[in-house]
Order: sequence, then C-alpha cells, then structure tokens
Amino acid sequence: MLVTVVPASTRTGRAVIRSLLASQDPGVEIQAIYRDAARAPAEFTSLPNFTAVAGDIADESSLNFTGSDAVVAITPPVFDSGDIVAIAKERSENVKGAIERSGTVNRLVLLSSIGAQYSSGVGEIKTNNIAERVLATTDIPEIIFIRCAYFMENWTVALDTLRGPEPFFYSTVTPLEWKIPMVAVGDVGAVIASQALKQESSPRRPYVFELHGPRMYSPLDVQVAFSDALGRQVAIKPVARGDLHGFYKQVFPDDLVPEWVEMATSFLPGGVMKPGDVEEGTGVVNGKTELGDAIKDAVRSLLQQTRK
Repeated sequence: MLVTVVPASTRTGRAVIRSLLASQDPGVEIQAIYRDAARAPAEFTSLPNFTAVAGDIADESSLNFTGSDAVVAITPPVFDSGDIVAIAKERSENVKGAIERSGTVNRLVLLSSIGAQYSSGVGEIKTNNIAERVLATTDIPEIIFIRCAYFMENWTVALDTLRGPEPFFYSTVTPLEWKIPMVAVGDVGAVIASQALKQESSPRRPYVFELHGPRMYSPLDVQVAFSDALGRQVAIKPVARGDLHGFYKQVFPDDLVPEWVEMATSFLPGGVMKPGDVEEGTGVVNGKTELGDAIKDAVRSLLQQTRK
C-alpha cells in the first residue's frame, strides 16, 4: 500500500511518516512530498520503503499521486501576507485535482482542527473550514477529516524565554485556570497513520472526528509540566485579551494579526468554541500522551538541537 503525505515537511507530516514507518505491515510504502526533496530527513531517506518527491501544494502541476492508495493532506498555516482563506482554498483544490487525476487514490485523510465547522469567528482556523468544504467533494470512496485539538508542543515554540535565571512562558489562554482540549503531535501522527492504513471502511463520508488528549489542560498545568521538565520553577506571563493584538504584531504581518487574535479568543470564555463542545454527529478520539510527557520530550529535543 502506497501512502502519500503532502506536504511532508511540517511537524505533523514528520509525525505521520514516523508512525507509517513503524507500521507492522511490511507492504506499506511512503511517498513524501517536499518543495525540495533533498531536505527530507536522513532518518527517513535511509529506509527502503520511503521516497521523497519534489512537489508543492501551491502548484497543482507539480503534484503526482498516481499509484497512491491513500493521501494524507495537511493545510499548513499561512505566515505571510495574503487572503488566508483564498490561499487555503486554492491549495485544497490543487490537492483535490491531483487526487482525482491519479485514478488510484481511494482514501483521503485530512489534518484539520477543532472549530473547522465554523466559517467565521475562528480566525486562522477558517483555513481548515474551507479545506474541508473543498475536499469533501473529492470523487473518491473514502474521505476522513481529523479535527485536532491545540498541539501540546505549541507551548515550546518560544524556548528562549525558558533560559536564564528566571524562566517563564507566555500564555494567550486566559484566565490561567481555563482548560482547553490539547493533544500531542505524536498521537496526531499515530491516529492519522492508522486511519490511512485501516482495512475497514469508514462509517460515513466524510467521516469526521475530533482528536483530543487524555483530558483537558490549563496554562497552570503547562506551568507544572515546564517546571518538571526543567527541574526548576517556571513562571507564566498571561497575555490579556486587550494585549493580544500587540503580542501577535511582533510575529505576523499586519494583515494577519486580526486572524490570529480572533483564533486565540475563539476558545476563551465567551468565544465561539466552547471547550468540550463538539459538533453534533462528530465523535471524539482521545490520545494517550499526557501533557507533562509531551512537554518533557519537546523540551529535551529542542535543547539538544540548540547545543549542536
């Protein structure tokens, strides 16, 4: 069975590939799409059932899924200026066209997000909404949308603040005791891989479910996880709602800041997405990795990279 992952360079793409390669099925082969195939990790290219192929979801003519049985599609966030919904729509249509052109793909698994059922009020998550709407019409037997919770590893993006005599991290989730669904990237990769490889048919088309961790967590739980991982007390610096615009302005172009502010507030008290409020007819699958374990692994990996 040939599974194509597009694009493969994302953090989730790498997690999916690792899980596919760990499959006990000796007939599994992976085709991974990179804009620059030479940048595929050596941990993958050294294996005989892995092939890196050049392609770009922004260019439909570069995508060739012929021979693939299943496609794992990822809609990466847009970090440059532009209409994020229009960009996501175009890229999703490119993937859809390549799938239908292949004549062999019979299953599509899309990495989506909680809140993807909403076309407004959720900021950047609107890209997942349009991706689902486009890909739901793909002319193949099986379509699966996995709406993932907030990635636990997202808390480790700004590792620099954890260095020094008084380590801390920022939290855009307030109040600090507010609990939201979170999931480990490793669990996301494992569930996506299992859906791509499963033998049985899905109960619906499209088959949609949310993927959460073992339970919901708050920023206070993240604080405990960081303190345990580093072996010393770590502080939290909450970013109040009124300060979110200035906070994101340091990271994103001006036209994208409102999208990220809206997304950040969408799952806070009073927001569109109420924690644990799942769309009717959509089930929940729970990963096994606890927040503390995910944070510890991510911090260890990041620290090792900075020492090289």
